[in-house]
Amino acid sequence: MKKYIIVAESGADLSREMIENNDIRVPKMHVEIDGKDYLDGDVSMEELTSFYDKTGKVPKTAGVNPDQFEAIFKQIKEEDPNSTILHICYSAQLSIGFQSSVFADDGSIEICRVDAKNVSIGHAFVVMQVAEYIKENPEAQPEELQKKVEEIASKTRFAFLPGNLDYLRAGGRVSNAQYLGASLLRLKPLIEVIDGLMISTKKYSGAKKKIIRKMLNDYFTRYNIDKEKVFLVYAVSIDTDVRAEVEEAVREAGVKEFVWLKTGSVITSHCGPGGVGIAGIEK
Repeated sequence: MKKYIIVAESGADLSREMIENNDIRVPKMHVEIDGKDYLDGDVSMEELTSFYDKTGKVPKTAGVNPDQFEAIFKQIKEEDPNSTILHICYSAQLSIGFQSSVFADDGSIEICRVDAKNVSIGHAFVVMQVAEYIKENPEAQPEELQKKVEEIASKTRFAFLPGNLDYLRAGGRVSNAQYLGASLLRLKPLIEVIDGLMISTKKYSGAKKKIIRKMLNDYFTRYNIDKEKVFLVYAVSIDTDVRAEVEEAVREAGVKEFVWLKTGSVITSHCGPGGVGIAGIEK
């Protein structure tokens, strides 16, 4: 039996339970606030959001550097030199993690490296699907496993409604013209991850609960999602009634199981507090 050890960056927003139950190694991405560098998770959400409130600037984010990967690869090699590292990377279009992992690879341990082409719970969904596949197929060879990860990544769909459009504007994710138009019309942009890029694909108007209903209906209409399980994500300061609305909507859509995760510092820096999203896989 070949032993695989999964490595996935902190931007996947995996829960502690997921990490511990599957022995996933999680190098932390970086968040810079007022010139000070923090590791993802080492800065409170209150400090992160108050920085924007005070300055009008969003925290900067950065991917995992080669030294961090080198330390993790070294530790795995010392613990189990015969294992194969399966690095399921945070979107290579949005982070240096994939390239940093390559730079840190000295060839002394086998590493299978695949771009998840996703972020946050989209990334998490890929990781957990792969972890389940490995448990069910312990004899899988690296080439077979790499193809499976690529297949899962290509069919995973993540859609997200930001809680605060100001974060997208300040971070350069939307143009000023788009921001002004959306603000005046009270529009909410839908952010989807397509081929590893965060793209605004639609705009919704109306009350938040109505928008959420419309977003989820569109999601299940557009994609033939496997309704056995989906992941849901929320950002700090989301209202409890919004979460309840999401749960009711996914149940009505026929979803059998859903798992809530919380955005970490990286996605919160991009999309602000109060956001909500969904990830699943197409059949």
